Amino acid sequence: MNHLEVRASKLPLILVILLGLFFVPMGLGSLLTGLLKDFEMVPLGIGVMSLIMFGVIVWLIRRGHKRSVKYLSEEGLVRNDGLSFSWADLSRVVNQVRIRPSGRKTIWRTEIQFKNGESAWVIPTKVSNYGEVAELVRSLPCEHREVRA
Repeated sequence: MNHLEVRASKLPLILVILLGLFFVPMGLGSLLTGLLKDFEMVPLGIGVMSLIMFGVIVWLIRRGHKRSVKYLSEEGLVRNDGLSFSWADLSRVVNQVRIRPSGRKTIWRTEIQFKNGESAWVIPTKVSNYGEVAELVRSLPCEHREVRA
C-alpha cells in the first residue's frame, strides 16, 4: 500500500446545497414576515426553527467530514481535519451496522480506532471508492468488531 486517497462523494454536498436553497429562504421569509407583522410568534418561530435546523444539519455533515479518512498510507492515515495517526497506535476496527426492515445488515460507518481514544471514520455512503478502502481496512492487523448503530 503506497497511498490510497479516500474520494468523497459529491452527493452530500449537493444535498446540503439543495436543503439550503429551501430552508434559508423559507426561514428568512418567515422571520421577516413575523417581524413585519408586529412580532407574530408563529412566523418568527417557524423562521428561527428552520434556520436552526439547517444549521444543525450543516454542523453534523461537517463533523462527519472532518472525522472521515482523507487518505491511507504505509505509515498510517490522515483525517480531513489534518490529524494523522500511525498504524503502530491502531487499536481496532469497529463496523457499525444497521439492520434494515428487510433484515439485511448494512454498514453505516466504519471506525478505525487508535490507542489514544481517537478514531477516523469511513462512511460508505460518502465514499466513492468504498470498495478499495473497505478491502484495505479489512486487511488491517487488529481486532475487527461489528456493533449495532
